[in-house]
Amino acid sequence: LQAVRIEHCERVHVITAAKRICIANCRECMFFLGVNQRPLIVGDNHKLQVAPYNTFYGQLEEHMNEVGIDATINRWNEPLALGVVDPHDSLSHPAGVSDAQAESGSHLDPEQFTNFLIPNWYGGESEGSTKDNPFPLPDIYVASQHRNQNNLGEVKQLLREAPLEENKKRELSTALHVYFKDWLYASGNIRQLYCLQGE
Repeated sequence: LQAVRIEHCERVHVITAAKRICIANCRECMFFLGVNQRPLIVGDNHKLQVAPYNTFYGQLEEHMNEVGIDATINRWNEPLALGVVDPHDSLSHPAGVSDAQAESGSHLDPEQFTNFLIPNWYGGESEGSTKDNPFPLPDIYVASQHRNQNNLGEVKQLLREAPLEENKKRELSTALHVYFKDWLYASGNIRQLYCLQGE
């Protein structure tokens, strides 16, 4: 898309590649952006987070070329907040507070950054030439991903080498599933699974 406008969203994760984006009147949202111009944040926004683009699919680069998006330019981390917030909005501001500058988006902690995998429903080789995220990640996010992958590899190795009887392995597997499910609910990521199931 050349231009994206997102308005009146609450507690959603948005992943978009676009030339430009405008975010208006959103609360507690996370934006994973691949944008060529500074993200414009207008209106009454609260607790927004921005992060680098985090996904791909087979035809992504072809689609980006069609609309003129340059993957070598990503200004996700330069949000520009414009305007003032209504001081009479009792949900946002205590009584008597004068006009305040509109909130910008904070950067997502690299330790919280994850890739979003788009399922290949049809199996086999996906069509298109895109095999990875076309937007380069900042070094701090790459380092965090490497740490997480190494940690996961170490845990898998420890589990494979653990001298456990079959019933203990099943108990451990069940406990890990319970913790994972708890994390899905606590992080809000369970909504993504529900969305996938609904399709």
